[in-house]
Amino acid sequence: MVVNNFCKNMASDHPAKKKIRITTDSENENSDETDFTRDDSTNLLSLQLSLPTSETSCTKLNQDDNEPASSSSNESTRHFQFGASASTNFYIESNVRRISSPHRNFDFNHITQPLFSPSKACESAGETQTDDNRLQNIIPELKLLEEHLIKQCLCGVSEQTLRKPFQPQLNGNQQRLITLSEWPMSKIFHFLSCLHLLFDVYLKQNNKGFVCPRLLDVCTAIVHDEHHLIDQIFQLASVQNKIVNYLTIRVLSSYFIIAKSNVDTILVDNIIGYLSADNNKLNFSIEIIKRIVEWKDVDIHVLEEDQISSPGGEVAVAGSSFNQNSTPCRLIALTDHESFDTSQIKCLIIKKLETKWPELVKNIETLITHNLTNETEFCILNFLSLWESIISVRANLSVVETKPFYAHLEKFVSLLNFNLPILIWRQLLSLFNEVLCYGSTLALQDLLPEETCALAHLIVRYVKDFRLLDSLPYRRSQPVYPLIGISSNSSNQHDSNIDKTLLQKMVLLVLKSVAITVKETRSDSSDSSLGSDDYDFNQDMQLIERSIRDVLKKLDSFIKIALEFHPESLFTTMLIHLFSDQDDYMIESMVCTLDITVGIFYRNSVFPDLIVMLNPFNTFVEFLRIVSQDSDVLLDYLVSNETCFLLYLLRFLKYVRRNWSKFVYSCTESQFTMSGGSTGGTTSSSSHYYSYNSSTSGIDSIMAVLIRLRLQINRLVSKQLFPYNISPVLRLLETCESMYEGNELT
Repeated sequence: MVVNNFCKNMASDHPAKKKIRITTDSENENSDETDFTRDDSTNLLSLQLSLPTSETSCTKLNQDDNEPASSSSNESTRHFQFGASASTNFYIESNVRRISSPHRNFDFNHITQPLFSPSKACESAGETQTDDNRLQNIIPELKLLEEHLIKQCLCGVSEQTLRKPFQPQLNGNQQRLITLSEWPMSKIFHFLSCLHLLFDVYLKQNNKGFVCPRLLDVCTAIVHDEHHLIDQIFQLASVQNKIVNYLTIRVLSSYFIIAKSNVDTILVDNIIGYLSADNNKLNFSIEIIKRIVEWKDVDIHVLEEDQISSPGGEVAVAGSSFNQNSTPCRLIALTDHESFDTSQIKCLIIKKLETKWPELVKNIETLITHNLTNETEFCILNFLSLWESIISVRANLSVVETKPFYAHLEKFVSLLNFNLPILIWRQLLSLFNEVLCYGSTLALQDLLPEETCALAHLIVRYVKDFRLLDSLPYRRSQPVYPLIGISSNSSNQHDSNIDKTLLQKMVLLVLKSVAITVKETRSDSSDSSLGSDDYDFNQDMQLIERSIRDVLKKLDSFIKIALEFHPESLFTTMLIHLFSDQDDYMIESMVCTLDITVGIFYRNSVFPDLIVMLNPFNTFVEFLRIVSQDSDVLLDYLVSNETCFLLYLLRFLKYVRRNWSKFVYSCTESQFTMSGGSTGGTTSSSSHYYSYNSSTSGIDSIMAVLIRLRLQINRLVSKQLFPYNISPVLRLLETCESMYEGNELT
């Protein structure tokens, strides 16, 4: 890697006011991966990125930029001989500083000077006007390359246009290379934006299985890093400019994803080493690691789907604007082994991070307790987000790989207090909710992990003994005013002062903790090694159940005070209204209350009031009110994988089958209450939700929804359109329907 003298001029702390070509946030969120743009290059020879075999032949790289490149390459030279030359040292000229891979492991921490401001770019480095002109010469090639990348094909791009932006740029005296850190700011923006677009298009094409061959060649050349371009990009981590940092993070994370197992471990060590540096480099490193861990295949929007013919045919990419004289894109099909499986790079990153994790956790804990500022708060949020991404089931990491990251969670539970900023509160609650992923994994497991149970026990204890709910800063200091033209009443003004998202995360976390505790005690109760007359064991179970009852009572009072519900409101009714705008939260809370009830009923609890409080039938009735008794909504929940509704419906129907008379009674009682009864009402903030038709009994309306759902499922199954085996749910629906038709109470 070439290490040049850095300019002494400090860069401006503010980004240049220039329109930068970067992808939107929504695009980056939907595709958490670095992307290669679609290229038409049929060979890498056009880039002339292969290393020469001798020192003399390297002088060919210094030919004038205006000299046309040779076009005599054929298909047999597409590979550009990367294997032998990529690891060797090479010279640009005999009087030019040598570039070699061992230079990569130099200490990046000594780089403290930022980029130059656009007005004084590289002035102290002695850059002449000729140097600036040489950099200016690559701008037309970058613009042309971008135009073709937007069209997702590089087949019509000349060899000179492809190779010139990525070649080493020499200064006016041909004495040394002009590294990226010496470029003017505007040109750095342009170059990084083009490179990010290149990666983005490539990854999207790879996900479809067909790639522009020239695009594939360009990306392969960059991955082999023949000109040590990646090393130069790494130097930009020291730049005090948010736009440069943003683009650098996107480019480097894309590079790691595309390189996979071919990445240089020294580069990974440099990323991990930044975790011990200042806050800027710490954020830089965390962002790259987080994007790699979160990366997944891109979901192609229906409007972006290409009409692709056979793999060997000449086709123009859909959505492109090539004219009749343009070269059509000869897309090539990727085989299975060429598809992107990022497990290798993820495992490598996580394994390296594991050794640094205890130190990193300790540093973040110190920042929260002793050095909490606006700058450190951003760093803390990034770290907590990374922690959540590693533990998340969406990361597709094994239990063995993620197990070390479940340690130290209890330290952060104790940090939840009045003085903690709301954003950190919210991120911590998201982290804890991800650890206690009840609806997606824990509810299906017979034996729960010790670390997960320990966190659930700690949450229960902090709610019961340390008034954790009272310390939640859910009231905003300033209300969020409604949009112009939308009328506001007293209830809306009250809601504007409430951080509902924070409330939802906290309530769901407590419900998960209680459900996990009940599930664990139920597993202990079924242990055959324990006798039914074990006095000590029964005393322990009663103590645990008493703690659970106290926690749920506190949660009930907390919700009523926070959202001003009527004192006689049902706990299940309040939960459904609290989560009515978050489907995944709502259904997971329904699973929790159902499992808590089943667990308490299994133990023949000495606190029967909990069964009344958590009545699963009332929960289901209120849920149907929220969805307007629309069976189509239930069918959408079943087909979609965004919620755990399949798990809930299966367990609920089993519970109905075992307790049919209670189900009928609860539906009838609920019908009376909502059609004019005095119990279970709420204040104006929630009383506007749905009501039943008093001319129809509660059980009839509920069963009508379930019967319509069964008929809809049957139609899809008969046409083989249902995405999975739904037979268990169908059998339970048929059983409930038979019990309904033969029930005297109806």
